[in-house]
Amino acid sequence: MTAEPAGRGPGTMPHAGDSGATRQPPRPKGRARAFGLALAMHGLLLLMFFVGIRWQTQAPAPVAAELWTPATPVEPAPVPAPKPAPEPPPAARPPEPAPAAEKPDVVLERQREAQRKAREEEARREAEQRRKVAEEKARREADLKAKREAEAKAKLEAEARAKREAEAKRQAEAAARREAEARAKQEAAEKAQRDAYLERLRASAGAPAGAAGASGAAGGGTDTGYAARLSSLIRSNTVYQAPADLAGNPKAVFVVTVSPDCTILSVKLRRSSGVAAWDQAAERGIQRSSPLPRQRDGSCPPEIEIARGPRDER
Repeated sequence: MTAEPAGRGPGTMPHAGDSGATRQPPRPKGRARAFGLALAMHGLLLLMFFVGIRWQTQAPAPVAAELWTPATPVEPAPVPAPKPAPEPPPAARPPEPAPAAEKPDVVLERQREAQRKAREEEARREAEQRRKVAEEKARREADLKAKREAEAKAKLEAEARAKREAEAKRQAEAAARREAEARAKQEAAEKAQRDAYLERLRASAGAPAGAAGASGAAGGGTDTGYAARLSSLIRSNTVYQAPADLAGNPKAVFVVTVSPDCTILSVKLRRSSGVAAWDQAAERGIQRSSPLPRQRDGSCPPEIEIARGPRDER
């Protein structure tokens, strides 16, 4: 072997120039500690082995016994009957085979299918609820629309009925006015004729002109002031307020039947004035005038024609 150069230990790495030198491995550390632990373990094993032997070789405790002779013979104890052999236990039921574990992918697929069905059921319930809400809303809207249409139709019918009634009333009033005006003109013409006739009678009798309005069917005009007295009496017993819109002075002509003592027996309407309220008021005024005044000769005409208008002068 080649001698190591001076100054290098066994663990010294050779230089690059030392071509023939051999590399030495490093010494392991902790040998002393390992050796000490090995000795301690061996000592512990020896101690346990010694204690075990001492425990096995301990002397047992002495046992004392006494023997006694019996005075009387002792009957032998009866021999017990042999017990029947116990029945063999029933054979254990073989455990049921455990169900085969399902594959994870099958379990996962089943869970997915259950979730899908649950979602479909929830969606179906929601759709059913929405459908019911929509139907209820449509029903309420239809009822409200029908109610509004019925109210509008009733309103239109009421307006049309009111217009028809107003038009019919207006036409009736216009017809009544025309009839009243025509009647008034006719009565005025008749009155003028009666007045002219009375004037001629008075002129032939040589009496002054009197009031017109009543003519006697009998008497021949012998009492020229009787018509004026009769008209004044009937006017005083007539109560009527002529309306402001009354056209003209429509006349109501009555035929009055009188008894010999001047009591009114009947009052008949020969021609209406066209105003029912005035016809009734004029008839009541004639009835209140009973008994009628007598003529100058003390008699009463048996029948009198009386024409009365609501605007006759008093």
